[in-house]
Amino acid sequence: MSDTATPQEVLDRHLELSRSHSEQDFLECYREDSFLIMPDGVRRGLEGIRGCYHQLNRDLPNARYTYKAVIVEQDVGFLEWSADSDTHVVTDGADSYVIQDGYIRAQTIHYTLRPKS
Repeated sequence: MSDTATPQEVLDRHLELSRSHSEQDFLECYREDSFLIMPDGVRRGLEGIRGCYHQLNRDLPNARYTYKAVIVEQDVGFLEWSADSDTHVVTDGADSYVIQDGYIRAQTIHYTLRPKS
C-alpha cells in the first residue's frame, strides 16, 4: 500500500487480501515494525505476523469469512467477523487496528474456535 492510503483504504485492502488465503497477500498491509496482540501474546514484525497467518490457517482451514461490522475512525479500525472452515467455526471474531502511514501498525485479534458440528 502507498503511504498516502487512508486508514479505510488500508483496512479494506487488508480484508480483501485476507480472503485470498495467500501468505504474501496477508502480509502486504504490515511492515517490520507492526505487531499483533493475541490472547497467547504479542507477535512482532513480519515474522511474528507470518506465524499468526499460519496459526489462523491451522485453526480455520479453508475459512470463509463474513465481516459483520467494519468501522474506521481516524487511524483506528474495528472489525467484527465470523468464519466457517473445514473443521471449526467462529462466531465472535473481533479485531482492532491502528493504521498509520499507509499500513497496519498494530492489531488485536480475538476469536473462539468451536468444532464444526
